[in-house]
Amino acid sequence: MVDLLIKNALVVTCHPNVISGRIFSPGAVAVHRDRIVDIGPSAELEAKYADAAKVIDGDGRIVMPGFIITHTHMPYVLGHNQPVDVSQLRSFWDMLQKMGWEWLEDITTADGILAATQYASLKMLKSGTTTVCDLVEAPNALPGPLTASVRAITETGIRAQIGYEVTERVAGVPIAERLDPAYAKRGFEENIRLFESLASAEGQSSRIQGRLGVHTAYTNSPATLERARELANQYKCGIQIHIAEIPRAFLVEKYGRSAPEVLEETGLLGPDVVAAHCIDLDDADIDILARNKVNVAHTPMTNSLGGNGVARVPEMMEKGINISLGHDCFFTLDTAEYIRFAYLIHKAHWANPALLPPFQALDLALGNAAAALGMEKEIGSLDVGKKADIILIRPDSPMPVTPSTVIPFFTMTFRGSDVETVIVDGEIVVDGGTSTRVDEAIVRKACVEQAVALWKRNGIEA
Repeated sequence: MVDLLIKNALVVTCHPNVISGRIFSPGAVAVHRDRIVDIGPSAELEAKYADAAKVIDGDGRIVMPGFIITHTHMPYVLGHNQPVDVSQLRSFWDMLQKMGWEWLEDITTADGILAATQYASLKMLKSGTTTVCDLVEAPNALPGPLTASVRAITETGIRAQIGYEVTERVAGVPIAERLDPAYAKRGFEENIRLFESLASAEGQSSRIQGRLGVHTAYTNSPATLERARELANQYKCGIQIHIAEIPRAFLVEKYGRSAPEVLEETGLLGPDVVAAHCIDLDDADIDILARNKVNVAHTPMTNSLGGNGVARVPEMMEKGINISLGHDCFFTLDTAEYIRFAYLIHKAHWANPALLPPFQALDLALGNAAAALGMEKEIGSLDVGKKADIILIRPDSPMPVTPSTVIPFFTMTFRGSDVETVIVDGEIVVDGGTSTRVDEAIVRKACVEQAVALWKRNGIEA
């Protein structure tokens, strides 16, 4: 007997990738505990698993793997629509120092992290994202911000890799004036507490893993970057970091070398690294990322917000670099919008409509993302033996959704609100568009209260 049978659906396996993955129509998926145990034509599986403990009739639904986002800052939702003086934001550097640090990160509390992470992870789940990689940044909340993150993630039921940002930046002090390795030490300690807690906790959910967070090359000394690699090797946790989100000239002025050059020299780069942004790179920089098998978390909306330019994603793909999708939690938490934006922006920027066809755009949030997180054997596609991270979509579409139209549906028409059911680890965490684990009204109210409190610390009345 299996625990769950999803039958009579348009099953899109995306295995081993979107373009070559089998599609069953009508198809079925059988789940036992936290694993997929069978996939195939619906009639065959219905006969084989007639005694399934629970059956979901997927008639008119798309069944597919849950989406994976490889770079977020979930506490950032507290800053959404904060009524600040935007005339002060004339460059990305202004946005980073003011909107990112002064008006948000430096005044974020553990309570704020808890409420915002509950809200953000819930919203992502409801729109079909089942796994997220989150980098927490709150220097004045140390120690303990990751404890708040773990609690929030555990309660909503999303799968996550999380870490705290290691940086020598001193809150409230311009980085050109002073950096302090003691602050990086506190960041390392926060990450280590998480790693050791996850390793020692009996019955700890496998949904949560640690991934060491590092801010950037320009806010850390070579010694700190070398220490990050040592700890990543010791705890086998991988690294998440921002690379080349600021103009290349900043690093060249400071070090005489680009960020990829500095990071390669310190030994930080490797196939266990997820590098967010990667915008201002020259050919040599791209070659460095390629030869070190670095995974890129492409964040097209954030890059556009900061006026940073468009990452050279098509060229990185040609070099064999694995490109996944991130979003920083700056805008909507609906992965559908990020898939569509990534699908369109490179066509417009490079004046080439052939770039990033629908199947490739969809892979950014599925197989590519799973590989970036080192989880390609567990998630990112529907296959026997993989984790049962599955979403059911009820398409609101002006055209028939069939095996021949279902892939372009995701770049043309799909919205997160079409997601009806979300399963993580074999557990239904969203049913009929509603969370089965938390009271959504309470989660929303707590997040709004924490946003108001943060705004007040900026002298703003909601």
